[in-house]
Amino acid sequence: MTEKTSFSFEVQYPAHSAAPQAERDQLMDSLEPSLRSLLAAQDSRASVMVSDSHRGDDNKLVELVTTLDEPQVAKILKAFSEQHGVSVTALE
Repeated sequence: MTEKTSFSFEVQYPAHSAAPQAERDQLMDSLEPSLRSLLAAQDSRASVMVSDSHRGDDNKLVELVTTLDEPQVAKILKAFSEQHGVSVTALE
């Protein structure tokens, strides 16, 4: 049996983001399936749970449970962040 690890982080648009609100809303609304799809290429059993943050609509809390190690997850999240203009911050 392969060991799974849980990763928790916050995804948010920076205050200075030039992305239109409709685009930001669409990304945040599709965060769970988008991240699950990215992870599935390397871990088809990865799970993604997204919840609202107390910081507003441009912020979401995400928990990943995956067999991938930290460098692999970091690489996926970095590419996602750069593609969509969001910041990803690990939570302790």
